[in-house]
Amino acid sequence: MVLLILICVLILILSFLASSMEAALFSVTQIQIEQMAELRLRWAERLRMNKESIRDSIVAIVILNNLSNIAGSIIVGALAVEVFGDIWVGVFSAVLTFVIILLGEVVPKTIGERNAADYARITAPFVFFLRVLFHPFVLLINLLTRPIGSDEPQPQLSEDEITVLARLSHRDGNILEMENRLIRHVFQLDDIMAREIMTPRTVVFALRADDTLESVRRELYNASVSRIPIYSEDMDDIIGLAHIRDLLAALAKGKGDRELREFAGEVSYVPDTAKLNVLLSDFLKNREHLSVVVDEHGGMAGVITLEDILEQLVGEIVDEHDRDVDLRVRARMLQEQHGRKDYGAKR
Repeated sequence: MVLLILICVLILILSFLASSMEAALFSVTQIQIEQMAELRLRWAERLRMNKESIRDSIVAIVILNNLSNIAGSIIVGALAVEVFGDIWVGVFSAVLTFVIILLGEVVPKTIGERNAADYARITAPFVFFLRVLFHPFVLLINLLTRPIGSDEPQPQLSEDEITVLARLSHRDGNILEMENRLIRHVFQLDDIMAREIMTPRTVVFALRADDTLESVRRELYNASVSRIPIYSEDMDDIIGLAHIRDLLAALAKGKGDRELREFAGEVSYVPDTAKLNVLLSDFLKNREHLSVVVDEHGGMAGVITLEDILEQLVGEIVDEHDRDVDLRVRARMLQEQHGRKDYGAKR
């Protein structure tokens, strides 16, 4: 009788471990594993190895579960006949089956799923031991199931999935609305082209290279920009950028007779189809704040600044000197006004 009870308890323990480890390994996410690894928690690296080879890990766990249940049932059945006789064996088997389903399947899987991260980490050495112990059987099973299985790596999180996770985290109060919005907008950068957010040519503040500082004194004093494109013949011939700080400093030193071309520094050009994620990287890499946008014909279409890109992430950035919050809106208004004037002239 004692031996029968001990074997039944052993079957329940092994079945409990196998079911709970299987549920925990399936439920723990790669993100949780990386977080534990960064915190240098014990067995986190072993858990990462088990998760990366999850197929081998699950096969080893299933082998343990089936061996304990099948072999244990055979032994328990033989002992139960000796203890209870043929009459009560059926009742004993029914009770044992119910207990195994409850304590060997339902309860452990619930525990493993609800405490997936910690449970999978704590049991990681045992899972790894099972992989080593049953390695020949794992190889054989993988060989037999290869035609219906796949060795391709598990897909990583997509942009849409990360966006949904951020929204759910915000709903649950784990991240702020600003953080949720930033995550969403970051993934939109590679979908937006320069021409969609640039300051159009019609409202770009630019000055002729042949003009002197004195001749544009009023424009410089009223300018609301920090960098000014300098052009030679027309706006399609930008020769460089001048920093308004340098121009005002030269005026203050009595150098009003100097031409603007003397203050024109290097300027970079980008196609109007350039994506914002690439432009942001280039701005940071080259330590630039403004680029001239050119169209498919090589003509100057407008300018784009680092601030324009940052506004796609955080919203409009307006200071006390900004007279027009959105110059693209102003450009459309000017175009409409010009169209109405042309129509009136034709009439």
